[in-house]
Amino acid sequence: MNRPIQSAVFVVLSTLLASAPAVRAADEPAAAVATATIPAAEAMSHVGEECVVEFVVENGRQHDDKGVCFLNSLKDHREKGNFTAVIFRDALARFAADGVADPADEFMGKTIRVSGLVAERSGQAQIVVASPTQIEVGDAADAVSPDAQDR
Repeated sequence: MNRPIQSAVFVVLSTLLASAPAVRAADEPAAAVATATIPAAEAMSHVGEECVVEFVVENGRQHDDKGVCFLNSLKDHREKGNFTAVIFRDALARFAADGVADPADEFMGKTIRVSGLVAERSGQAQIVVASPTQIEVGDAADAVSPDAQDR
């Protein structure tokens, strides 16, 4: 290959590599990505985004026969503004393996932070929890309020 073509190929490859996302091994943990921590009441405005939603579990129920658990931010899960963390059968088995047989009972009344992709279902915001690592128990004193950005 002659010199001008080699130089052009080098420039093109360098540009492509510089703009490519970093590659990591499958077993290597992802680097901490800055995601917004938001109160449950704001979750609907973040549908389609990776977020951390913080709320006090006001209502929760595990349906063993259906293989699903719901953790709700409001006492009435149908109320507008409710946020739900949904845990399906496979993830419930992971919680049980970590010593949490009933997440609804475990987290009731506690402030939790749920990380993941905010989705909309039946007019309500939710995150489907696939792993216990997506839920972190916090302190009610640390809870995010809608005016937290003003502080």
